[in-house]
Amino acid sequence: MALRVGQLCGLWFWVAAIFFVFVILNQSRNILSTSALQQTTETPPSRGLGLTTRQRMARSESSWHSSVSLRHQMAKEHPENPQIPLFPAQKMDDFGKYPYTIWDFFPATYTCPHDIQRIGRLGDGGKWVCGMSLYEAKPPPAVPQQKPSPHPDTIIYSFGVNDESTFEAEMLARIPSAQVYAFDYSVTSFGPQLSPSYSARAHFNQFGLGFMDEPTKKPPFFTLSTLMAQNNHTYIDILKIDIEGSEYEAFDEFMDRCDATGVMPVGQVMIELHLMDDKHVNFSRFTKWWERLEAFGMRPTWLEINLLAVTLGEGPREPPKAKPRVVQHWHWL
Repeated sequence: MALRVGQLCGLWFWVAAIFFVFVILNQSRNILSTSALQQTTETPPSRGLGLTTRQRMARSESSWHSSVSLRHQMAKEHPENPQIPLFPAQKMDDFGKYPYTIWDFFPATYTCPHDIQRIGRLGDGGKWVCGMSLYEAKPPPAVPQQKPSPHPDTIIYSFGVNDESTFEAEMLARIPSAQVYAFDYSVTSFGPQLSPSYSARAHFNQFGLGFMDEPTKKPPFFTLSTLMAQNNHTYIDILKIDIEGSEYEAFDEFMDRCDATGVMPVGQVMIELHLMDDKHVNFSRFTKWWERLEAFGMRPTWLEINLLAVTLGEGPREPPKAKPRVVQHWHWL
């Protein structure tokens, strides 16, 4: 059924789902970082011939620094805004008084220095990947007469599978070195989109991702640090998280562990963020969480809007009984 014009205008204030891409800048064992470092010794190209990867990264870093300055400036100029609900423009009458939503403070300002491709189905379920061609070019560990690599596999963790596995299926099909480790407490296997032919490289566990280990829970929950240790992994190339509101505490625990070294051992992160209750995820909480990620070298590089909740009927067609459901997906490198 078609929505009236006024209702359409209100969609942006009730539900937003945004995909972000972040770039990690430490010299980790990431295929993307390795590619960038290899280009540091290149002769800078002549004007008009394009930029090296290192030069593109430097320009993106400058753009990101500018956005951080504007973030703090905007928060200082509008001190009331961070203290009111996450979506201050829910009522059109208040739009002029409170012209911002929380997303306006955190734009995606860092450009992926390589190709960026969308993997998986269109809409909810698909994700953006930076440097997909580099992952595809990485040979499988079993290729003979290749120089041995200390990290032959491309390690992919996926939390929140449900019955939709087009992302995992395409990553396995296109990246010969990919090993996918999937976790979801609500289902018992991958979705039907994943072919049995990939079973040797697709690993599923009915576990939940949490901020503490609960091995006796049915199904059990584990922290990301514990799962990495169980799988003997010290680095994750691609991390995908969609755990319906538990992402803040789960990632807080992971960052606590990373504080010991000052390095986050992850190449890219695609994460779904939910802003459903400003008592638990208010402006101050969100800002500290976001900037803690940035302190580890993560940078926002992509966003995508998803109005699925409105489409399914959780929008302004009826007076809301609770705060609007807000989802934000990030993608980090």
